[in-house]
Amino acid sequence: MKVVDIRTVDVGNEFYYRLANRDQNQGDGKYTAIEFRKKYLWDLDNIEAWRGSNPFIVLDFVNVKKIGPSFANEVFAFFTQYANPEKILKRIILKNTTNVQLSIIKEELTAGYNNR
Repeated sequence: MKVVDIRTVDVGNEFYYRLANRDQNQGDGKYTAIEFRKKYLWDLDNIEAWRGSNPFIVLDFVNVKKIGPSFANEVFAFFTQYANPEKILKRIILKNTTNVQLSIIKEELTAGYNNR
C-alpha cells in the first residue's frame, strides 16, 4: 500500500496570521476566506472529494493570531453542502488551534454555511 503525503500548511506564515475577512467587501478586503478556500481547498469543492475518508490537508494554526466567525464560515462551513461537520474535520485536519479558534470553527460548522 502506498503512503500518501498529506500537505501541511502553516496558515499564519503561508497565508496570513489574522483570518477575519470573508470576502473583498469585509474589512480591508485582503487575505479573504474565499481566497484561502480557493488556494488551499479547491479540490474539495465537489461531492466526489468527500467520498474518501483519508485526511486531505493539515492546517497548522501555530502562527495564527485570530480567526473570525465569518472567515470560519466561508472556509469550513462552506463544505457542509457536501459533508457533515465530523467528516469535514476528518478530511481537513486542524493542528495547533487554540480552544477559542477551534470553538469558532466548530460553531460555524454546526450552524452551517451562511453566505452573508
